[in-house]
Amino acid sequence: MFSVISLLLLCLPLWSISQQKAGFCGTKTVPIEKIRAMGIPGYFGCDVINRVERTLQISVHISVDTSGQTNISQGTLDGALDQLNLDFAPCGLQFQYCFQEIMPNDRFDSLDVFSYHNEEAQMTSIHFEPNTINLYLVDTIGLEGMPDVAGYAGGIVVIEKSSYSFGSKVQAHEFGHFFGLPHTFETAYGMELADGSNCDTSGDLICDTEADPDPEGTASPLDCFNYAGSVVQDANGDWYLPPTDNIMSYYPCGCRFTVQQYNRMTWVYLNALNFLW
Repeated sequence: MFSVISLLLLCLPLWSISQQKAGFCGTKTVPIEKIRAMGIPGYFGCDVINRVERTLQISVHISVDTSGQTNISQGTLDGALDQLNLDFAPCGLQFQYCFQEIMPNDRFDSLDVFSYHNEEAQMTSIHFEPNTINLYLVDTIGLEGMPDVAGYAGGIVVIEKSSYSFGSKVQAHEFGHFFGLPHTFETAYGMELADGSNCDTSGDLICDTEADPDPEGTASPLDCFNYAGSVVQDANGDWYLPPTDNIMSYYPCGCRFTVQQYNRMTWVYLNALNFLW
C-alpha cells in the first residue's frame, strides 16, 4: 500500500530541480477539439486513485557527442528510472528499460532547432521501438521560437541528459505530458478562476489542482510551499494561491501529482495508450 512515508519520500528531493536551468518544457498544447474527440473527461470527481498495477516498457535512445561519448552513466539512467517509479507509484504504473541503444550520429546530441518536422522525424525514423515508450536522451534541446528546454513529450519523450537523474522531476513532468497532463498554468482552454468554478473547462481541466497564473515558476527556492511570485488577481478580482508543489508547474519545488492527475493519466493509459499493454 502506498503510505504517508512513501509520499514523504516523493517530496524529499525538492531542491534538485531548482539547481537546473530554468527547466522550461517544450511540450505543445493538445487542442481542445482533440481532447473532446478522444472523450477525455476534464473533471475527475473521485477522491481515490484508480490503480492499474502495470509495468510499462521504455526504449532508451542515447545520443553521442562528436567524440562518440554518451556523457551519461548507467547509474544515472537507473537512478532516474527509480525516481520515475517513485513518482508514479501511487497509481500503480511502473517502468522498466526493455531496450537501450546508442545513436551513433552526433547531430542528434546538440539540436539548436529541434523542430517537430525535421530532426525529430529523422531521428525517430531510424531509432524507434514500437509498442514501447520511446525516450530520447540528448545534450541540448532547442525548439523553434523557444529557449533551450529541459524536455518535451508527445508520442515520444525527449529529455536533456543533465535533467535526467534521481531527484529530478523533469522525467515525471514529461511523462505526465505523455499520459495527457497539461501544465497547471495552461491557458489554451481559457484562464482558470482562482475559486475553481470553471476548473472543468479551463486551465488544466483538472479540478484538484489550484489555478495557476505563473508559468515562470517564481516561487522562492528557500520557501517552496509559500507562493512568492507576482501577486495576481483573476477576472473576478480573487487572488491566486497556485500549487507550488505540483510536478506539472514550473515552480522549483514540484514533488507531487494530485489524485485527479493520477486518475487522468490512468484513463489516458487505458483508453488511448493501450498499445503499451
